[in-house]
Amino acid sequence: MPFMKTKYIALYTVLLVFSGQVFAQSNALSSSPYSLYGLGLTNDIGTGKINGLGKSGIAIPSSTFINNSNPASFGAIPKNAFFYDFGFKGETNISAEGASSNSSITANFSNIGIAFPINEKSGFGITLIPFTSVGYTISGIESYIEGSTNLFNTTVEGEGGINDLKMNYGYSLTDNFRLGITASALFGKITETETNYIFADSYSSILIDEDNRYSGLRLGAGFQYDIAKNLSVGGVVNLPATLSGDTIGTTTISTDVTTEIFETDSDLDDFKLPLEFGFGLQTTLQEAFTVSLDYKKSFWDDTNQSDQIGTFVDQDFFGAGLQFKSTGNQLKFFNRLEYRAGFNYDNGNIEIDNTRISNSAINFGIGVPLKRDTSSMINFSYSYGNKGTISSGLIKENYHLFSINLSLEGIWFQKRKIY
Repeated sequence: MPFMKTKYIALYTVLLVFSGQVFAQSNALSSSPYSLYGLGLTNDIGTGKINGLGKSGIAIPSSTFINNSNPASFGAIPKNAFFYDFGFKGETNISAEGASSNSSITANFSNIGIAFPINEKSGFGITLIPFTSVGYTISGIESYIEGSTNLFNTTVEGEGGINDLKMNYGYSLTDNFRLGITASALFGKITETETNYIFADSYSSILIDEDNRYSGLRLGAGFQYDIAKNLSVGGVVNLPATLSGDTIGTTTISTDVTTEIFETDSDLDDFKLPLEFGFGLQTTLQEAFTVSLDYKKSFWDDTNQSDQIGTFVDQDFFGAGLQFKSTGNQLKFFNRLEYRAGFNYDNGNIEIDNTRISNSAINFGIGVPLKRDTSSMINFSYSYGNKGTISSGLIKENYHLFSINLSLEGIWFQKRKIY
């Protein structure tokens, strides 16, 4: 591999690792009370144009952008191309419980990635994207001290999440058939702070801080097959994985006259990720319209694990997207715009009192080209969705999700022409 190529790859790898530290320290990737369960909410933001297509992309090749949905897509990266993808996310969330409601706003980076061809038949990519996100505050919990009529008030806050540093390799066996493998290094920290205010004959408080760190490795594979010029199918599988963890805790007990601090360090129970598989389809209609459909299933039942409040259950995901791009004169700017719409639904992987926490959203997006002679584009997307239910004492969320992905293409080792 040429020295200059190696140098740039090393530079962007350093940027990915640095961004991982930023993600790990951020507390603004989620504001949902449902991020309390498990390791938090599973990430719903993708790379490139995926966010405007109902999160569907298993059958879409990485020929013009980084498609992190299927490692086989990296076998379609054009020769001499170098793709970058930087994502930003903003979300407004309105949570309703009974007759009360609460709103919040979060914003942060959502992903960073690079991809490039290794030779004419294969490509490689590295992406860093949140795997789960945690951000919740539960306050005003009142309980009696055991054996007493005195009350204490509790506030619990959580933040952080798990990051996914993913390496994808795709290889084109033929012009129509691609295979891929993927390896994910999962790591991150979830911090929980519990504050107890005790009102008795004298005032006292108990502050419990816990840093829960998890790490593990997950492997997967995928394929894409172009059945015809206007029809492609794809499939992915992610193998089961186990995340190990440890916790470092500090307990501070304060009274009117004294303050005592205790420190703890212990192992956490392993957290199991399930076997997952998915299938996708992409077809072109009348040249200007492209339709994509995805189905994915996660076998959480087989992990035999439960949360303190809910139980993990098998999860189904459906995504559908439609894109329109004019076939008119491509020298005209507006004919090069891409318009997108989509819908996604999943029935949730947590069940509380026989009620699933499902999620559904409609999506809209637009791709704005930056240069006519490259695939560089700014992808804007907007989603409106809801999660959960207001019945059974649960919480219903309505959210507006905005994302911007700066998807850039650089050209490597192209000889200069002298006229």
